[in-house]
Amino acid sequence: MTYPSTRLDVSNLILERGEFVLSPALTFTAQGPSLIQLGGENGAGKTTALRALAGLVTPASGSIHWCRQSIDKLDNYATSLNYIGHVSGLSAELSVRENLEFIAAIGRQQQVRSPAAALALLEAQTFAEQPVRQLSAGQRQRAALARLALFDCPLWMLDEPFTALDADSRKLVENLIDDHLERGGIALIATHQPWGGRHQATQIHLGRQST
Repeated sequence: MTYPSTRLDVSNLILERGEFVLSPALTFTAQGPSLIQLGGENGAGKTTALRALAGLVTPASGSIHWCRQSIDKLDNYATSLNYIGHVSGLSAELSVRENLEFIAAIGRQQQVRSPAAALALLEAQTFAEQPVRQLSAGQRQRAALARLALFDCPLWMLDEPFTALDADSRKLVENLIDDHLERGGIALIATHQPWGGRHQATQIHLGRQST
């Protein structure tokens, strides 16, 4: 599917954590196709910013609009969003295939591929029947990222998607993101690692200050 009119507007977003202000006055517009890379040192607030943009935490102030509507007033924002945090969200005792089947069954997003087909895109089909607890860190990461291929969502938010991936696996993920952008999608990735895909990334450096 292509996405002809995707747009994310972030205006004067202030995030707080304890005695620190994270990402002061974060402001940007992403209109598909668009890739935003959130960078910064450990503790700079990359994960917090991504969670706020996904509607999972409440900012101290500012606004987030998806397709020109506030996400606070959108009942279907979650169906437009494929958010994958730095924790895999996979059950250790279930097989990779069983995890993907469960995620597909409970997901609100439109499913466009079978779990087997999604895993194949990440070259994870060879360990699809193994329990997650038996996987290496890189295999576990590929299994988690297979959700990108499982659902049809115009907006992707990925927290450290390249963690534990070797060069070949990283290229698979970069190609998946590039293909999403070529359909007119928007991708936000929080990572300190350099982006090596076909599309240019807009860099946003996050910091923090004492309150």
